[in-house]
Amino acid sequence: MLDFLQRKVNAKPTFKEKTKKAGSLWEGKSSTGLRRAAFEEVKNTLTQMCVSVEICNYCEQSEANDIEHIYPKSLFPGKAFEWENYLLACKQCNTAYKLDAFAILDVNDDIFDIPRGSEPPNERGAFINPRLEDPSVFMLLNAESFKFEPLPGLSKSNLNKAKKTIEVLQLNDRDQLVESRRAAAIYFYQRMDLLMKIMASNSIAEIEAFLTPYDDLIDDTLPLAEIQTGIKNGFRRDVKLYPHPSVWYSIKTIESVTNTKWQAIFHAIPEALHW
Repeated sequence: MLDFLQRKVNAKPTFKEKTKKAGSLWEGKSSTGLRRAAFEEVKNTLTQMCVSVEICNYCEQSEANDIEHIYPKSLFPGKAFEWENYLLACKQCNTAYKLDAFAILDVNDDIFDIPRGSEPPNERGAFINPRLEDPSVFMLLNAESFKFEPLPGLSKSNLNKAKKTIEVLQLNDRDQLVESRRAAAIYFYQRMDLLMKIMASNSIAEIEAFLTPYDDLIDDTLPLAEIQTGIKNGFRRDVKLYPHPSVWYSIKTIESVTNTKWQAIFHAIPEALHW
């Protein structure tokens, strides 16, 4: 279905006609049962690819409910129905920030903002493509400011991609995002500190005293070591499913080396460095 729709776009002779056709076909993607089923499958597959459970791949916080074109269809109609050009984003990231804001890199790797309605001279996007690129190769979250910073030593092109991505999505300017990352860091620390105490416990009763009312019930007929392993696996699952995975990555990458409290936790649970 995607190939069929893309061919309809590509058949138009001019850029203006291509963009118009891409827009109309996208608006009508649920106009028939076959198309609706095809895009439901697309969305279901993209849901499984989110950074966390149905979480926006851009802000890592809000519910991901929009099929987002990484390369905007209004500027790149030739990618309007390319599977590799899709990911799930929240409505705010998709329509309030990203929308069709996009830039490319020119021959000198400088940023060139594409005027709305004009055909881009190339497809070298000045934007990190999460479908093809690992954002952690470009930038890292500062665990003190909870803002993203480009990694040192990047090439000019990659540095500009990192800066433009942060700018377009306003990743460092949305106060609510910054504070949510801080809250995530506190959550991760509290859970891991609790897990460290559980793993050092000498009795099931001691473990039960540590657990919150919301943790999974333990089977006190099992041996202590088996209970501890089961709890550790549950905590590992919680960490992997929690929003803001970039916070956890920063903790493993930076805090595990520079923060004595985190050093103690990772010394006690070294395998958590690979979670």
